[in-house]
Amino acid sequence: MYVTDIHFYVVKNFGMRLKDYQKIWGMYLCNTDQGAKILKPVYMKEGQIWFQHSTKEYLYKQGFQQCSRFYVSDQKTPYYVHDGQIYIMEDWREGEELDYTDFQSVQEVTKLLGSFHYHSKGMSPLKGSDPISYLSNFPYQMEKRIIELNHFRKRIYKHRRLSDFDLLFIRYYPYYYELAIESLTLLESTSCRALIQKLKQDQYVCHGKFIHHNLIKTEVDWWIQDFSYCSYHIPIYEFTSFVNKTMQKSEWDTEKALTMFEIYKPYIGYNDDLELLFLSLLLFPERFWKLCNQYYNQRRTHPAKKQVEKMQELVEKQEDHKEFLKSIKQILLE
Repeated sequence: MYVTDIHFYVVKNFGMRLKDYQKIWGMYLCNTDQGAKILKPVYMKEGQIWFQHSTKEYLYKQGFQQCSRFYVSDQKTPYYVHDGQIYIMEDWREGEELDYTDFQSVQEVTKLLGSFHYHSKGMSPLKGSDPISYLSNFPYQMEKRIIELNHFRKRIYKHRRLSDFDLLFIRYYPYYYELAIESLTLLESTSCRALIQKLKQDQYVCHGKFIHHNLIKTEVDWWIQDFSYCSYHIPIYEFTSFVNKTMQKSEWDTEKALTMFEIYKPYIGYNDDLELLFLSLLLFPERFWKLCNQYYNQRRTHPAKKQVEKMQELVEKQEDHKEFLKSIKQILLE
């Protein structure tokens, strides 16, 4: 069967007629008799797709409809398997990715995230799902990351020759390590532990990759795409990651961060305790740990020079970051 014939055949099994298509980013933008659709070959277990499908269907039933749903194939599954290859099909939404420097858009997307989390609460996966959960790892993963940072430091001193990245790590390690310890101390406080336990019991689903590429402004509204990394997690953790992403592009503006928090917190509730948990997660040097982990632990997908540039960008903003945390601590703890 020719490649073009495969696409016509697969689309037909989703109950549509393919007119023509074009390949974009490893997917196929299909012009069908039911409008523009995305046909995507995926390389994951069927149970993972069922979990994503469960999340989307639950969100729709709860009233959140700003994401694409999987089409169900003739196989009665949210995917189609042909010659061992799994395909999924979704609606295509054209629009612009989120610009972190456009704070009006950031505020709109903050509402979107809050609504997403609120409507995901209590999601029970459909039969056949392989649920992904990080609830049991939190907040222990933060302690593990602190141990890793200390381990990186010990490894460096065994190097005969220090790289540019090693030198940056040694110079700025004390600042970020101190923040990590302060973060963990707050996370282990009685009020934070109690709130974390409540959030775990609420069974929220997080998107897992809530970044600009997956946040599309259409003619109608904001749209979330790509649920490949969705999982049960603590919602405020995902929100804090989004705040940090925005702050990196906003010169660590305290007022903007607090505005985002005020927009988000009504969706979760718990008031004062949520402020303390938010602060504890803001304190943790997530990006510093991530860059170190990529450099020392993982197979490098980028040249070492690129890693050094990213670390240099981070540490150049250290004073801004320090003032940001000082200011936000005074406000949240007052």
